[in-house]
Amino acid sequence: MLHCPHCIAMNEIVERVLAGHPVGFETREKVSNYIAILASTGKTERQLEHFGKAYLKEMLSPDTRYSGC
Repeated sequence: MLHCPHCIAMNEIVERVLAGHPVGFETREKVSNYIAILASTGKTERQLEHFGKAYLKEMLSPDTRYSGC
């Protein structure tokens, strides 16, 4: 874990997104990377958390109406 103020805030957002969801390292890493990409676009913490939760929900229970193609 990194200790710069920006990294601490990012880690806190990731933890809030993952709260209550026992996930493995790979899923945690995907969510973390997704949030980092969104953060680079200037999204607020609230937006990052909202989009992160939606991303996690889709990863854990994908909508079968969409094949991804």
